[in-house]
Amino acid sequence: MGNQSIKTQVYESVLKDILDGVYQPNAVINEKTLMEKFGVSKTPIREALVQLCSEGYIKNIPRFGYQVTSITPKEILEILEFRKVIELGALEKMIMELTKEEIEVLKELNRQVELVDNQHEVKLHWALNQDFHKKLCSFSKNRYLEKALEDSLRVCSRISNQYYVKVWENKHEGAYNHRKLVQAIEDRDIERAKEILAEDIEELMKNRVW
Repeated sequence: MGNQSIKTQVYESVLKDILDGVYQPNAVINEKTLMEKFGVSKTPIREALVQLCSEGYIKNIPRFGYQVTSITPKEILEILEFRKVIELGALEKMIMELTKEEIEVLKELNRQVELVDNQHEVKLHWALNQDFHKKLCSFSKNRYLEKALEDSLRVCSRISNQYYVKVWENKHEGAYNHRKLVQAIEDRDIERAKEILAEDIEELMKNRVW
């Protein structure tokens, strides 16, 4: 296996651990630990960590290691504002063209969320919630919108782990907004659908712990 493949494997593994909250904000990741974990040399490990630094997930502290960055309240507001621009724009573009089959796909995805809604499985709930939003955006048939949403949801995953997991173990809105959203889409009520979608995105701001 070449260095590039190893580097990719390390990058994806560390990124997943950051997004899943295995590495909490301010946690330190060092090269030696990863070298032992993956059984590889320093070069692909460092390349993976440098890429994560360039993407803002970690920062290099000389003679100390790589520290997982925290997300500030200001950044949360900015990413939610960005999501609303992306998702409401995509919704407006597609709503009149969505087929019955596509609407049924959204209903089924929401049913999956509802199944775990009262089980306090926060990470599973969040993953299913992301699937719903990504699928809805995909119906815009615009790969740039899809990529922008994918990137912003990664940030939101970090936000949920940093600020909300303990809160949501006891309380979260669940699938109700999605149910209302799908109904508004089915009714072709653009303004109502956009209003509900905006409220759903802003749900991340409720029960703030900062």
